[in-house]
Amino acid sequence: MKIYIGHDSKQQDATKVCEYSLHKHAKYNIDIDILRMDKLVKDGVYWRTEGKASTEFTYSRFLIPHLEKFEGWAMFVDSDFVFLKDITPVVEDIIQRPGSERYSCFVVRHAEYTPKNEFKFYGEQQEAVPKKNWSSLILFNCSHPDVQKLSTIAVNNMSPQYLHRFQWTDDIRIGSLDVRWNWLVGEYDINPEPYALHFTNGGPFNQVWGQDNEDIWLQYFQELTGLDYKKLQS
Repeated sequence: MKIYIGHDSKQQDATKVCEYSLHKHAKYNIDIDILRMDKLVKDGVYWRTEGKASTEFTYSRFLIPHLEKFEGWAMFVDSDFVFLKDITPVVEDIIQRPGSERYSCFVVRHAEYTPKNEFKFYGEQQEAVPKKNWSSLILFNCSHPDVQKLSTIAVNNMSPQYLHRFQWTDDIRIGSLDVRWNWLVGEYDINPEPYALHFTNGGPFNQVWGQDNEDIWLQYFQELTGLDYKKLQS
């Protein structure tokens, strides 16, 4: 199973904790690749300059099918996730399910909502947009004809709306994952059993404090490093 984690050089601790949380709960070894901007640029597959980007992986996530040679299945996840449960059985079930090949991808299909905060981390303006946060966790069916539209030319030139609003595929071809796999911290009420926490409004890794469940992120960091994150930042 291949999973790509979006990586932003300004919040490297988020990437490390996300990767640790995936391995912590997986029942077997999973192949994790870090989606690094500098490597993609060096390899000549990313050169985009148009379109506002809140992170270094805002657009590069859509290169994953190309990186996988448009074969098989691969997952993308934002770095500001913490997984609390093993996701591999969910992916196995989807891949083995009869008819799954009809779907171009699977996501958590969040209902349209107005963000509670006016600004995201780093002062980015929050927007209430269609399919908001759908692209923060994507299981790509890389060989699907719609997904093959995501060429390097398209990813580097098409509009943000085309990419993030999934205009490259039809809604009926977008499969649905349980919302608990992309539980929006600070936007949704505290859930007694989320499967993955998504710190969409920021967290300790970028000096946003006071979010719901931040103690879980801090716990995972300490498990990984043996260090107290709060003391490191003081």
